[in-house]
Amino acid sequence: MRYAIVSDIHGNLPAWNTVLADAALHRAGAVVCLGDVVGYGPQPAEVLRSVHAKCAAIVLGNHDAVVCGRMAASVFNDRARRGIEWTGRRLGAAARSLFSRLPLALAGPEVRFTHGSPADPAAFGYVRTPEDAAAAFRAVPEQLLFCGHTHVPALFVVGESGVARETEPRDFEAEPGKRYLVNVGSVGSPRGGDPRASYAIYDDETRAVYFHRVSFDLAAFRSAVASASSGPDPLSPGDVPFFAAASGSEMGDVREETDFSPSPGSRAELGDAPGEARLEALSRRATRRMRAAAAFAAAGVAAVAVAAVLGARALRGPGVSYPDSPLDPVPLSEKGGPDGNLLPVFAPSQNGPFLCLPYRVDLGNARRQSVRADDMWRLELRSDDSTRPARVCAPPVECRAGQKFEAFARVRFSADFRGSFEMAATLERDDGRTETLFTRSFTAAPPGIADAALPTTIRALKRSDGWLLARGTSRDELPAGASAVRLEVGGNFTGTVTVGAVAARRR
Repeated sequence: MRYAIVSDIHGNLPAWNTVLADAALHRAGAVVCLGDVVGYGPQPAEVLRSVHAKCAAIVLGNHDAVVCGRMAASVFNDRARRGIEWTGRRLGAAARSLFSRLPLALAGPEVRFTHGSPADPAAFGYVRTPEDAAAAFRAVPEQLLFCGHTHVPALFVVGESGVARETEPRDFEAEPGKRYLVNVGSVGSPRGGDPRASYAIYDDETRAVYFHRVSFDLAAFRSAVASASSGPDPLSPGDVPFFAAASGSEMGDVREETDFSPSPGSRAELGDAPGEARLEALSRRATRRMRAAAAFAAAGVAAVAVAAVLGARALRGPGVSYPDSPLDPVPLSEKGGPDGNLLPVFAPSQNGPFLCLPYRVDLGNARRQSVRADDMWRLELRSDDSTRPARVCAPPVECRAGQKFEAFARVRFSADFRGSFEMAATLERDDGRTETLFTRSFTAAPPGIADAALPTTIRALKRSDGWLLARGTSRDELPAGASAVRLEVGGNFTGTVTVGAVAARRR
């Protein structure tokens, strides 16, 4: 299995969502978090909720330890202490209970995970030098050691000489006779001059480690800080170390001083938590945890969980969405182009992490399904699991009673395609109720409408090139209370489906 190893998310939801999406594209089957889920960042409740749902295992970080009372806040400098106190007021008893149960170390076959130095996980010491790494190698027996805490990716190696040395972080396969300490860096508050989120992937079959850096939406992070900075209990932007980078200054201006001062007297209490947990046991429970993710926000922090459903089938299992957030609707005032089409053409990102806003892609199995953009800006969905859906979701189109809704889509199936794939439209009402407006299969047969009447993006994809068409329209005018229509194309299948275009218009 491939494990995505993440650390130091620090309440930065845009960075966390981007890393999740990037890890899924690299076929990570599980995520292991090395702690400091919260602290500093403006969205601790939202991040903790997602981390608890998406991670197979979490170890305790020093910020997490202070939130639940397993360590005194006096170990922090003033800025970090103010930030963690603000964070604590945003989290409820369920969050503190979760942190109180987290282990200080996680061990598997020839691999160990901690937040700080593996030499003494309860002390949260930094691994900055070869001497620090040597102490860790002496303390534990595993070949591969993973940690975070410094917010800077690093790699230390010791061989037959017994002398630990630091080398430039690079992808590698573990060799017999050598041991490795990998610092995966920080997802949400990177230091060291590079503003991108960093994490690593570990393949337990090949014993390979891959370092990854991904850009994330700094504007969204800046907006979240601004939102948290208002109200009766504001977060001070000056207490968010990464905020300067998100505001456009050079990364050299946000190389933060050490926020934590470990000493012989500053150790995390064990309490009822295990000092060490086994990776295998936690991974087996990952699916159950994903299905039973709790809400950790205190009073006043609302949880927004919007999941589009194709054919009333819920997205099950270890899935991933790009992006992992609701889509902005097409407003009633939007009239569409000359052909009435209200939906934009696909423009997925081909540089950095996959993104296709204002559309969203849902994969039901992040390990056995993937999405990519081809050189013609079309979306290719690949699935090796027909039990979980994969789909493309268009932004919801605002509608009102008395209107009609018409939708089109064109797709192309690979020769090895097996399964079902359809277009579905779901009506949303003002009172929150939903109902299926229509579903349509894809066919090469004439759709009962002249090609000249098709939206331009649909008409450009010819049946002679293998493109199949689905067309649906509401039989009756939309009923009272209608607020929006959601359009999706997807299904349960194996093989590859290329989604060429979707279109929608009010009638």
